[in-house]
Formats: sequence, structure tokens, C-alpha cells
Amino acid sequence: MLLVVGVLLAGLYRVTSGTERHSYASDAVPPANVQVTVGHSYMISVPGGVAALQDHDLSPSGLRCEWSAGGSAAQPLSVQLYGPDAKATDAIGTFTAPVTGQIHIDCSGWGAVFVDDADDAGGDLAGLFLVLCVIALTIGAALGLSALRLRNGNSSRDSVRTASEDDEIERLVHIVHVRSEDGEVAHPDGGDIRP
Repeated sequence: MLLVVGVLLAGLYRVTSGTERHSYASDAVPPANVQVTVGHSYMISVPGGVAALQDHDLSPSGLRCEWSAGGSAAQPLSVQLYGPDAKATDAIGTFTAPVTGQIHIDCSGWGAVFVDDADDAGGDLAGLFLVLCVIALTIGAALGLSALRLRNGNSSRDSVRTASEDDEIERLVHIVHVRSEDGEVAHPDGGDIRP
């Protein structure tokens, strides 16, 4: 049962991961605008993070970002960019929102970027399905193997028990048969039997 649930959760993960708009979602495209609140800090992300920038011959320190809202002129966005040795998977830096509302963010040489923790970003439902899938498959496989091992162990013991019971019965029949032959040998006609 858990194995079936795990497979269904894997299917849900594949479907939802294609619809999410996060930098870590497969084949995701950055949203045109993101909702932010003035004074709050947010992370700018690209698929692959700082390593992806370096693969495109872009230095994180040389990246310049701009924001615009509602078709207004683009303005510089002050971003604290992570260095080349950043450990974050997809985040390349942080910024403090200059306004409250929907804004569009572009970075020179890269284009539109993700703001994975924007106010309207939503949760990571695909990630939840993936975690539940792994848990269901792990527990289901462990229980299935345990039941299979227990079943094989019992059938082996039954085979051993049946074989030994058969041996005892066969020995008993042989003893009875031999003794009955001894009786025949002791019979008055026993002298007719040659060794």
C-alpha cells in the first residue's frame, strides 16, 4: 500500500514541479513581477546559484540589478551579492525592497531573476510531495522486504519440519518392516532362506 502511495506522490511531484515558479523548480521561468514589502529583505536567485553565473562568465561582484514597477523607468537595486565561494544553492544575493507592491527585477548579463521568498512566491508543494514520496517508498520497501523475509523464513522452517517428520515416519516404517521380516526368519520355514 505504501509503495503505491509513494508512486502516486512521485507523480504529483513531477506534475507540480513543472508549475512552480522557483529557481529550483525544473524548467521554471522567472515571474514577470514579484510582490515585495518595503524594508523587508529578500533573496535574488538564479537556477544553479553563483556557480551558474560563473559558468556564464559572469562575476557575482560585477552583476548589476535594476527594478521597475508598473512600467516605470528602471532604477538601480542595491544588492548584497554573495562571493564566488557562496554555499547557497540558488541564491546569489539579497536586497531590501525599495517599495511595497509588484516589481520587476533584471540583472545585467543575466536578465530576469527569481525572488524565491517574495510575498507571493507560495510554498514548495513539489518539495513536500518529494519528501513524502521518499518516506512512503522507504517505509513501504522496508516493510515489504521484512514480510518477504518472514514468509520465506517460515516456509523454510516448515520444509525442515516436514522433512524431519517424514524421516521419522520412514524410519518407523523401516523398523517395523525389518522386525516383521525377523519374525518371518524365525518362522519354522526360516531354514529355507540362504544368506
